[in-house]
Amino acid sequence: MEVAVLGPQRFVPDHVRELVEAKVGRLGRHAPVLEEAEVRLVPDKENSEPTQWSCSAVLRGHGHELYGHARAPEPLGAVDAVVEKLDHQVARLKGKLIGRSHPRHEA
Repeated sequence: MEVAVLGPQRFVPDHVRELVEAKVGRLGRHAPVLEEAEVRLVPDKENSEPTQWSCSAVLRGHGHELYGHARAPEPLGAVDAVVEKLDHQVARLKGKLIGRSHPRHEA
């Protein structure tokens, strides 16, 4: 799975980029139909607290799009929350795809 990590003015530190690519890339193992991911990691300007980070992610492939969004005090905490949400969505998508290809037999 191709993972694009975007930040403010397209800048994300290398160590954060590597961790995000590893965490989001693991989701592709569950559903190989997902081909690309776009993760946006930016400081949240809407809150009065400047330490809040906002992370949004979109997984795309074969006509499917999965979205996730979360906020946290640390950038990697926001990424973890988004990955947890997307993991649940990927599991549901995989179940639907398997159910469609393996119909139930009527008695």
